[in-house]
Amino acid sequence: MEVMLPRNHAIPITAADATQVGQARRQAALLGQAIGMDELRLGELGIVVTEAARNLAVHAKAGEIVLSPWEFERSTGIDIFALDRAAGIADINDAMRDGYSTAGTAGEGLGAMQRLASTLQIFSQPGHGTALFARLLRDTNEGAQPDPYKAACICVPYPGEHVCGDAWSAVHTADRSVYIVADGLGHGPLAADASQEAIRVFHEVADRQPEGILAAIHLALSKTRGAAVAVAEILPKARVLNFAGAGNIAGVIYSEGKTRSMVSMNGTVGHTVARFQQFAYEWAQKSTLIMHSDGIATRWNLDQYPGIAMRHPGMTAALLYRDFARGRDDATVLVSRL
Repeated sequence: MEVMLPRNHAIPITAADATQVGQARRQAALLGQAIGMDELRLGELGIVVTEAARNLAVHAKAGEIVLSPWEFERSTGIDIFALDRAAGIADINDAMRDGYSTAGTAGEGLGAMQRLASTLQIFSQPGHGTALFARLLRDTNEGAQPDPYKAACICVPYPGEHVCGDAWSAVHTADRSVYIVADGLGHGPLAADASQEAIRVFHEVADRQPEGILAAIHLALSKTRGAAVAVAEILPKARVLNFAGAGNIAGVIYSEGKTRSMVSMNGTVGHTVARFQQFAYEWAQKSTLIMHSDGIATRWNLDQYPGIAMRHPGMTAALLYRDFARGRDDATVLVSRL
């Protein structure tokens, strides 16, 4: 199943600007309409986003809402990330209880969000802030179903830009999953043209192995400014991950507390690449794939987030984006755990 959806939105939230909560709700409504949510589900999406944004404004005083649509097999949904670097939540269990509040409110926000979302997770560390990940499926009757898609991506533009020079996508079949992250050179519309062309070609040749996919994209991007591109193919039955990349897209396998970086070749796809080469890596049953553009710093260590391996991949994406986005480039982080 292809992932060809509206682009992500990132909305800053501060206590000083009351209009930002409404802006987050309106952006969520536009995304919900784009993926076919009905009026009831749009209303529920609005509640979740409003409560998440309001919590940032009231409790953290500043933070960010990121909205990310996705599609997998027959399911479609929107991920909501609420991120801050404030004091953190002392007791998450208390915070989830209806009627509990430290700010004089009714204390029903997190409970309502949990009832409406198919997945809701909160990760908070005193003195380091809080990350909230909520996933809403498109159809109301899917709300109580287990989350079908163990992957998530945050992809946001350079500050001040309306389009993102990064792009990502995925194709899934019964026996394989293939992921791509592309980072057009620079940022803005021309970078977006290059990365979106890479995604278009990816869907045309997704049945090839990563090396062949990359070669096809290379030919197509010759009329663009070029891009850094990486493709990962997971074959779960064979317990193999095949990876091919050119440029500075990071690819990492995280398994049993250890990280293994995958090899990308030097060069710019569409212009100068000495050669394309595919590498095979072991893919253990509980492995996690992490791919990100150079808008995310590479010095991260998941050990600083206790228990993260047991959380939804969306929480890993949220924390890496919050803590390691450089803030001076487009930023994409994709995390999958099959």
